[in-house]
Amino acid sequence: MNILIIGLGSIGQRHLRNLKLIEPKSNFYAIRSNKRKSTPLLNNFNRVLKGDIKKKYSLKYFNSIFEIYQNKIKIDCAFVCTPSSKHIPQVIELLKYNIHCFIEKPLGSSLNQISKLENLLKKKKKLITMMGYQLRFNPLIEYLNKVIKKKSPIGKLLSANIHHGENIKDFHPYEDYKISYTANKKLGGGVILTQIHEIDYFLHLFSNYEIKNAIFNSSKISDLDIDVEDIFSSNFVLEKNNNKIFCNINLNYFERPKKRKIYLIGNYGTLVACFNSQKIHIFKNGKKKILQFNFKKNDIFIKEIKYFISKVKSNKLIPKDLNIFNGIKTLRFALKLKKNYIN
Repeated sequence: MNILIIGLGSIGQRHLRNLKLIEPKSNFYAIRSNKRKSTPLLNNFNRVLKGDIKKKYSLKYFNSIFEIYQNKIKIDCAFVCTPSSKHIPQVIELLKYNIHCFIEKPLGSSLNQISKLENLLKKKKKLITMMGYQLRFNPLIEYLNKVIKKKSPIGKLLSANIHHGENIKDFHPYEDYKISYTANKKLGGGVILTQIHEIDYFLHLFSNYEIKNAIFNSSKISDLDIDVEDIFSSNFVLEKNNNKIFCNINLNYFERPKKRKIYLIGNYGTLVACFNSQKIHIFKNGKKKILQFNFKKNDIFIKEIKYFISKVKSNKLIPKDLNIFNGIKTLRFALKLKKNYIN
């Protein structure tokens, strides 16, 4: 296979490392799309290594997709790993060249060119696309999906709380957080789009429910030197067959130590999913049960990449709940949440 990587920052290098393990015989090409200082060679823990990315992974660099086309190289699939604001125009160009696309989250930072993208997708129905929502492949989310949609150990669900707090300074220790896309409005930053995983799996887990009411706010309240929101809080009323669930989502850029948890409260007990410890605690009838999930962080990235590559090789489309149409849906929803900004 001929695989193209666009953007060689933290996530671009992670996908490249995993692809070299999965597809060792493939040819790898890269487009360096940013004008900032090049990201150093990194490991799975975002620690800087000695060496050169190009030599380490036997990459061939190009300046544009058109240049690759001029060299008569047929790209089988591409990974879009640039800042969020660049995603949609790059995906449009890739689709025009009939290239299957894996797009890192979120799909974009605005709805500019969305209509152009949607019209192009109508003509490119056979192309395979996938969004980089790797938490869908996390065993905790897979378990919760069964709990919510099939059988709950805590009875009828009444309330859900989703929390993700992590300090932006800890995202990429190798660079000044102030230059990261996560901190810059022009690049598509802000806690809502950066931590859009929570919004995506909220829509995924509760896809059988209708959102009846919503109250949400965001703001910039910390001393962080950024021009985007650093906190988001929301309350949703979900309904299905006259059954209601009250759900809230809380995100922030300044919490230490980081915390990522989901609380589900039912009429028989409480379930707490802890991402950091990879445990699910079930409290029911005065008893406590712990489910331990042992996996490495990188395992879920490998799992999602294997899934995408298998679809490309078999030429089978990815379901709409994980392809670019889901990316459009989630982006529209997230951008609505950004509107209630409190100065």
